[in-house]
Amino acid sequence: MKTGWLRLFLALALGSSFVLQSGCTYLTKRGNDAADIVNLGITVTPRLKPEFAFYFDFFSLTPIGYANLDNKMFGIFNRNYGLMDYEEESYGAVVYGREMKVAGEFNPKDPHQAHTDQTDVKERPKFDIGLGGITSGENPPPPLHYLECDRAVHLGWIGIRNTMRPFDLVDFVLGWTGLDIMGDDNIAADSVAKE
Repeated sequence: MKTGWLRLFLALALGSSFVLQSGCTYLTKRGNDAADIVNLGITVTPRLKPEFAFYFDFFSLTPIGYANLDNKMFGIFNRNYGLMDYEEESYGAVVYGREMKVAGEFNPKDPHQAHTDQTDVKERPKFDIGLGGITSGENPPPPLHYLECDRAVHLGWIGIRNTMRPFDLVDFVLGWTGLDIMGDDNIAADSVAKE
């Protein structure tokens, strides 16, 4: 009986020393991984002129609908939190579409926001999506876009934006063991380019 408690104590001590030795960066990385799981927010148009979005995109393969927004969003989007400017120009007709979503600060080193060979871009790129856009377009989305489901509904002056990233949930869980399957733990904060 005492041997079981001793093993548990040693395991907890070892785990605690690992976390404490790595400092706050370990927990910051876990927080960033958690923030990557979902983009979720309430969109609000702060003007009298109404705006419209009814747009769904499933794994960048079947974009359906239209979104043209230039407003505010309260929520979380690509590791940005709180009230932020939000812009979206997206459309899709199942086999072809284009997509551009802007909220908060742009980080070209984030694999959700740009291709790994686009780390020097200053503006958010527009991506060609849908089977037709991916195969014949000039700028297909980064690989991580094929692992997310995107939804935006905004009628008049209020709406909701939701992007689910199931693969980032796996990255978050495995991150507690020290694995970084998405390769996004070391995205430097100083690489964020303000617009």
